[in-house]
Amino acid sequence: MISGSKFPKAFLVFSLVITISQLPAVTTFSKALTSSAGEYHGKGDVDREEINDFSPYDSAATSFSKGLSYYDQRRWHEAIEAFEKAALAEPDYALAYFGLGITYSRLELWEKALASFAKSVALSPHHAEAYLGLGVAYTVLGRNNDALEVCRKAVQIKPQYAQAHYALALIYLKLGDQASALEAWGVLKKLDQSLADEVIRLISDGE
Repeated sequence: MISGSKFPKAFLVFSLVITISQLPAVTTFSKALTSSAGEYHGKGDVDREEINDFSPYDSAATSFSKGLSYYDQRRWHEAIEAFEKAALAEPDYALAYFGLGITYSRLELWEKALASFAKSVALSPHHAEAYLGLGVAYTVLGRNNDALEVCRKAVQIKPQYAQAHYALALIYLKLGDQASALEAWGVLKKLDQSLADEVIRLISDGE
């Protein structure tokens, strides 16, 4: 059985990294992204001076798109600044907080990531990806029961979300509940065989 102290953090983070790799597709979650912002994101590189030249007339969507461009370039701190400016322009813009959560996670600033994901789900209660991010942050911080609750919420919202089922299996293993982990694995193997294989390997390694 895998104990909490021996549970590999890398596998917890892995489920979030999968979500991170899909971040540019986050534009599909919001109708707020204007066509001009989409064109801006398609330009690629963003000048540092340009993002510092923020004004109240910049839309939240434009700042968010700048954040995505910085994120794609692995310029984490600049991405954070852009996402913060998106939230400043539109305080109820859930995607800005989601972008912050993802970027803070890349920097392993888990308390800040948790706060950002929590804000995102408060503003957008049907965003399964944000619940997954919140669950991983909770798990890394040792709040396993909270992690379990929000990851269950993620699969409730999006039943075919393989990464959320994977995260659930990992959390069950961390809690020592192998039976529930196997239930999650049973669902997962129908959705993503490679992730299902990782769960079985963890169970085998822990026995």
